[in-house]
Amino acid sequence: MSGNTGKPRTVRQLLTPSLFVKSIYDVPPDWLKARGITSIITDLDNTLVPWRDYTVAEELADWFDSLHRRGYKTLILSNARPAPTIVELSRKLNTKLIVGAKKPVSCFFRRALELLGSKPHETCVIGDQLFTDVLGGNLVGCHTVLVERIGHKEFVGTKIMRLLERLVRKRIGTT
Repeated sequence: MSGNTGKPRTVRQLLTPSLFVKSIYDVPPDWLKARGITSIITDLDNTLVPWRDYTVAEELADWFDSLHRRGYKTLILSNARPAPTIVELSRKLNTKLIVGAKKPVSCFFRRALELLGSKPHETCVIGDQLFTDVLGGNLVGCHTVLVERIGHKEFVGTKIMRLLERLVRKRIGTT
């Protein structure tokens, strides 16, 4: 789903990512460039780091450094409750941060776009969940990338949603 054309969209379209890859490290730079993407919004838990493990691995720091060197603006958008460890992680990664979001509610994605100074068609949302990251990004007209979750620990509500997500992913072909 790339960009909001103003046309009505089906549930299937709203739940279909623009791209599906194994991890953030597999997002092709040429894919981003070809779409005119200048800003990247990422989820936190099970996308960048295992759930509630807010230590910065060298590989993650290198990935963010590489994005910044290429001129991309970045922001972490997370439903996690605010915590000093998350603020420290975003500081170490030199990225903007919104915590306590209620994804997929559009106002949080619009706030992220505002902080980045970016338009939806030039922004990519990367996350591990269809019903929060992909749906929210598609609702505001961003490009969306679904990644496989990093770990198996997660919030109990997320575990329940994963059951429904598995069914939907089979239907849209991202299993």
